[in-house]
Amino acid sequence: MPYKIKNLFKRHFQTNFILYFILMIFFVLGIILGSILIKELNIEQKSGIIKFLNSFFKSMGEKKLNNMGILKNSLLDNLKTVFMLWITGFIILGIPIIPIVVAVRGIAIGFTVGFLVNEFGVKGFLFSILGILPQNLLFIPSILVIAAIGMSYSLGNIKNKRIKYTKNEFHGNIRNYSILILILCVVMLGGCLIEAFISPIFLNMVVSYF
Repeated sequence: MPYKIKNLFKRHFQTNFILYFILMIFFVLGIILGSILIKELNIEQKSGIIKFLNSFFKSMGEKKLNNMGILKNSLLDNLKTVFMLWITGFIILGIPIIPIVVAVRGIAIGFTVGFLVNEFGVKGFLFSILGILPQNLLFIPSILVIAAIGMSYSLGNIKNKRIKYTKNEFHGNIRNYSILILILCVVMLGGCLIEAFISPIFLNMVVSYF
């Protein structure tokens, strides 16, 4: 079974290199756009975000973080993204929608990191490295792979309309598609656990240091 799954991923990467390239462009553009959006914030909006972050830093210093609550929110947010990518992969609309979802993820990261560094300097930089990067080392690759699988499946649906597939082949494609995404969901679960239980430890160190 592991060998079969390994072959599925290997074949997927080999045949969808261009899709990964396109998705990476959308993701990077999203990060750039997110950092640019910081400049569009007015004073009240900036003050509101800074007040929220200062409150968050204070709660960390007092060790009032709800780890299970963070885990729950992380799971819900990421599962929503995965579900959107998975469901749109079944339809032709997935071709334009999926890159937009990836770009939005990039915007969120670009905005968050950019704002932290811009407003909090070294503290914001360390917060980004220790509090945002660890889980995203699992989240970002997983989302890019899921997005590429979804786009590949959408493109495959277009081809399937021109080519007559047997019922077994059709069900086999759906099964392989869902198995790959389910495996990546497990990887993302690891990211959620890091975000809830590991990153807060590093963040406490940053807050204590400053």
